[in-house]
Amino acid sequence: MDETRLAALEARVAALEDQIAIARLMASYGPSVDSLSADLTAALWADDGDYDAGTWPGMAAGTTGVFHGSDALREMVSTDPHQGFVRGGCAHVVSAPRITVDGDTAVAVCYAQLLRRDEATDSYRVWRITANRWEWTRTQAGWKVANRTNRPLDGSEAARELFRDALAGPVR
Repeated sequence: MDETRLAALEARVAALEDQIAIARLMASYGPSVDSLSADLTAALWADDGDYDAGTWPGMAAGTTGVFHGSDALREMVSTDPHQGFVRGGCAHVVSAPRITVDGDTAVAVCYAQLLRRDEATDSYRVWRITANRWEWTRTQAGWKVANRTNRPLDGSEAARELFRDALAGPVR
């Protein structure tokens, strides 16, 4: 195999490895928050990474759904609302992502849903579905979330815009 073909193949394999690594990290978000593993959840984020969780039903007035830094993600898992969701039975489910890697950064877009247990019927219901944009950065410790933004799929323009912007980049 000539050097040019080998270099192209190595680049393609590296891109696939990056995509798989990011997809695995995204898939670990739900199990980490649903097992109340605050340290595992925080470890997904860069120290200065942000999570804009948007709004959700029953959110207290004046409450912000924005968490700055990995320490804030750790605290999020420990809050009363989150603890209540988990102890009542819930599942944070992230769909298969579309990932675009560009060197040491990447953007992933997907759906996320929060299923909550309905004790009265011993069943689960979809409580919230959001459009998600994840921005990733490669660090010495591997890929980390630089920014994650959720917008509820409630018919508003914000979710459609989030998807459009994330899908506008090239597919690699």
